Amino acid sequence: MGKDLTSSEIDRQNILNNPYALSEIEKAAGIQGIPFEGKTVVLKEQVAAFFEVTPRTIDNYLDRYGEELTKNGYEVLRGTRLKSFKLCLQGHFGDETNFVTKTTVLAIFDFRAFLNLSMLLIESERAAILRRSIAGDES
Repeated sequence: MGKDLTSSEIDRQNILNNPYALSEIEKAAGIQGIPFEGKTVVLKEQVAAFFEVTPRTIDNYLDRYGEELTKNGYEVLRGTRLKSFKLCLQGHFGDETNFVTKTTVLAIFDFRAFLNLSMLLIESERAAILRRSIAGDES
């Protein structure tokens, strides 16, 4: 029987601290991110779409598990780093990024934070499938 990743922070952290497991899971998950500062990141809206939940659901998890998610790569960009990220977006997507030109803060998840969230989300069937593939027979 697999581990219950939705309720055990220790089990989640054991997986998140294993670079080999992270690399293999990232390849298998196939989420398309944005290259930024040497890693691939995704926006909150991309995370919500991937897990087939609303952005408000993601916000609820950020309110509840913000410290754990921040420790594992979730962050809010402001100032110079946000400007740098906007340039990465324009380089990656071209003119389709006009929506972010007036944004003063923007939340991003690196793959580790994305995976951490997948281990917490109980409303998403896609997250449950990902958890089962990580931990065995967990649901």
